[in-house]
Amino acid sequence: MLTKLPKVDLTVLQLSLPEWPEFVKNYGPWWASHTLDWLKYGKKVLVVHYEDLKHDLFNQLKQMVSILGLNVSDDRLLCVESQKDGNFKRSGIRKLEYDPYTPEMRKMIDGFIKTIDLALKLRNLTGVPEDYAPR
Repeated sequence: MLTKLPKVDLTVLQLSLPEWPEFVKNYGPWWASHTLDWLKYGKKVLVVHYEDLKHDLFNQLKQMVSILGLNVSDDRLLCVESQKDGNFKRSGIRKLEYDPYTPEMRKMIDGFIKTIDLALKLRNLTGVPEDYAPR
């Protein structure tokens, strides 16, 4: 007789694998140093936050093409803006119902976020979005 197996949330299962803590441990510091290097050595740096793209795509695109020295008409940017809800877009906002980070991981990541936020603000750039602020 076959018994029905309980439904398993694959996301939780994947995050509980031993590779996840190792990934966070290795790539958290890499992300922070990579970002700090760009802020330190980059001649022209434009920080674009995903949240700003969602709320003000046209002006964000204008800034991007300007810093790149491209000549793009407002009509073209408006065309891009009109396509922002195409079929490539995820349906709905996906928020995890749990924190995938252990307290130790969270402490490490929060430290990196604070460091990056301060570095951005010291360069008169927009800091890390509030949604990512350490808890």
